[in-house]
Amino acid sequence: MSILLLWLIKGYWLLIPPKKRNKCLFKKSCSRYVFDITKKDGLLKGLKALSCRFKHCRPGYYIINDKEGKLLISARNEVFKSTEINQRILKND
Repeated sequence: MSILLLWLIKGYWLLIPPKKRNKCLFKKSCSRYVFDITKKDGLLKGLKALSCRFKHCRPGYYIINDKEGKLLISARNEVFKSTEINQRILKND
């Protein structure tokens, strides 16, 4: 079954040009992240990664400065370090 999820993601990459895709909050795009997790760890972990990214990669986040750098607080109040955040988001802050 993991093959189906991998093919769906590849189809998404082929059918939707990069400029038309939603811009991800994270350094590794949501589709790439889910693809890599699914390929490495299987369908269940891939679906869990998809669910996590779907919940957190939404408007309503905010960026705060911390002594260790910038942190992204998602709309669901999950904290992500600057190493995980897309530079485009950090520059717009």
